[in-house]
Amino acid sequence: MNILLVDDESSYRMLVKHALEEEQWTVFEAENGSSAIDLLHDESIDIIVSDIYMPVMDGLKFHKTVRSIKKFEQVPFLFVSAFDDDYTLGAVQNFRLDGFVRKGKSISFLKEWIRYLTTPESKRSLTPPSSEIKIKPERSSNDRGKGSARSPIL
Repeated sequence: MNILLVDDESSYRMLVKHALEEEQWTVFEAENGSSAIDLLHDESIDIIVSDIYMPVMDGLKFHKTVRSIKKFEQVPFLFVSAFDDDYTLGAVQNFRLDGFVRKGKSISFLKEWIRYLTTPESKRSLTPPSSEIKIKPERSSNDRGKGSARSPIL
């Protein structure tokens, strides 16, 4: 699977790219929507994972541009943002093709959304991934105060 990761924070892109490549997925990076448009024309992309608030071309304008190009109007689009106010959540227009993950959620939750949006609609669950489901990592009393390496927080 080819993923286009768009975010102006290079450290975030590096962490997410590394985690997604563990799934044997190919990740292309862009620092804003304008650069991402160029990559879309050069590569075959299965899903776009994009921040909302970026300089040059933000995620909302990038999304609108992507949807206006016939060739890309059905490409799944997953927004990521540190903000989850009504304006930001309003970015998701088509729940069949678009999703939202708040930065700070585990990478496993991001991967779950990617799998959900790239699964053909006829084969996917009727309900999208939910952050309300809590998976407790297996820990012993010796692990108290230590983070879990199983699912890093991004």
